[in-house]
Amino acid sequence: MNIIFTDILPFNLEIIADGGQAFRWNRQEDGRYIGVIENNVLKVIQNDDELRIDSNADNKQTEPLKKYFDLYRDYNQIERELLRYEELIPAVRYCSGYRILFQDTWETTISFIISANNHIRNIKKTIENICRIYGNPIEHKGETYFSFPSPNVLAGLSEDELRLTKCGYRAKYIIETAKMVASGKIDIYGLKKLSTADIRKELMMLPGVGRKVADCIMLYSMRKFDAFPIDVWIKRVLEQIYFNGRKMSLAKLQNFAEKRFGDRAGFVQQYLFYYSRSCWSDIK
Repeated sequence: MNIIFTDILPFNLEIIADGGQAFRWNRQEDGRYIGVIENNVLKVIQNDDELRIDSNADNKQTEPLKKYFDLYRDYNQIERELLRYEELIPAVRYCSGYRILFQDTWETTISFIISANNHIRNIKKTIENICRIYGNPIEHKGETYFSFPSPNVLAGLSEDELRLTKCGYRAKYIIETAKMVASGKIDIYGLKKLSTADIRKELMMLPGVGRKVADCIMLYSMRKFDAFPIDVWIKRVLEQIYFNGRKMSLAKLQNFAEKRFGDRAGFVQQYLFYYSRSCWSDIK
């Protein structure tokens, strides 16, 4: 299946794929990105205002891909709104075209449990190992890719088996979370109809899920744009921009961001995260 989307701007595939919100996109030498979404292999390249997608999918329905890349949303309007905040102008301009992907909740949950106290390179490698060892093979144009394993599969593993993926101490959290999801103790797909606060409370019942991970799950897979994950980069940039470099508690920063940005908080977080990691020397 080959699909071409046009009139996509503002859209920046590089920032979207490498911005830390998803971990199964890999850049190729020719500028394409290859990723696996559920059982579909996608080979994607952007040419200015055009997005070309080659996939193993049999059907030619474009709606799932439009939803995944958030092409229905008016990001011109979002960027105009954020540019009203003078302090955000450098970040928004630098990251123009960043879109928040609409990812699978189960895969996002495990991915961000793995992300805790970890680096993006290691996160990507661990997730790839999990898929390669325990996922289902997907053949596409002579290459073999792998799906993300189901809750039932991961729930049936021992810690020693899962540690083969280099996930370390997180193996226990992943297995226990998988058991809770597989047994129906928590319905992660049904949570999105709840309020952000109630979803957060439910997600934080999962082993290995704290406030930041819960907010990542909500933002990247449930369309809760008032979620504002705070990691070391976001903490640092908020303190620098808004508090003259003074150290602030996570609770105070969380409260500040939610009040200041409301239902645009998640978008602000994305711009600030990528901008701070890329341009920290310009911010200090």
